[in-house]
Amino acid sequence: MLLFMDKKDLAMDTRKAIFDFQYSEKMKSGLIIGTNLLEQLVALKGEGELSGGRKVLTWYLEGLLRELRIAQNVIGMDHYVNLERKMMEIVGRVQMSQFQEALRSFSEAISLATTSCQTSMSFLMEKKLL
Repeated sequence: MLLFMDKKDLAMDTRKAIFDFQYSEKMKSGLIIGTNLLEQLVALKGEGELSGGRKVLTWYLEGLLRELRIAQNVIGMDHYVNLERKMMEIVGRVQMSQFQEALRSFSEAISLATTSCQTSMSFLMEKKLL
């Protein structure tokens, strides 16, 4: 397929790979932070603290979702759709205090972000850009 692409098309693939790598890493680190926040949330005592903690974690995740949507607009790739769904699932589970399920969903979301990152990293390494 690359045999028929001109330099402009190749540059666009490289550009997308760089952005994909950058945003995937950002999502992965953001999800790891979210996992740590969830662990802190579970340790809270009292309904007032728990309610406030759920709100803060939800706000954090919604901010991360906005970043993911920006990445989708910048890159124009659909492979973030599954990650977006998984993150929305996490938000719902946190709001319903399903913390074990939310933790499992965090793991799945981190895996999705890692897979995306690995694909772009391989491409960039092949081009000797990483």
